[in-house]
Amino acid sequence: MYNTEVVCTYNTESIFLEIDELTEHDKEFIMDAVYRQELLNIFDIEDYDDMKIEIAMMNLYENIKGCKELEKSIKKIAGDLYSLDGIIGLMLLFSYDYMYLTHVCVSEFLKTGKVSETNIFNLEKKIFCN
Repeated sequence: MYNTEVVCTYNTESIFLEIDELTEHDKEFIMDAVYRQELLNIFDIEDYDDMKIEIAMMNLYENIKGCKELEKSIKKIAGDLYSLDGIIGLMLLFSYDYMYLTHVCVSEFLKTGKVSETNIFNLEKKIFCN
């Protein structure tokens, strides 16, 4: 199951209060913890379980593999690891650096059957400019 209603916040300063007195290390730790929780929320998984996440990724791939807009990004990022495996590419798109952009594109595709030029541009810009 894929939860298209999750809003990714792990990559934003909005998860902190202005009165928080945190070191950069503390902030990175918290952002990483929020990322992991949001990943679980997206895939509707309660506790981290490699097998459940792998199954969720395979199911998601089956639902989006016809998405031409995402195909380019999946192939590019998998190719960076010398792989042609679309599931590997999809898993990489859900890594910390890309998930907030990937989730927007995947959610839009699952809801409407397409991805807007703006959303795919933002994802591709991050992938191809890194």
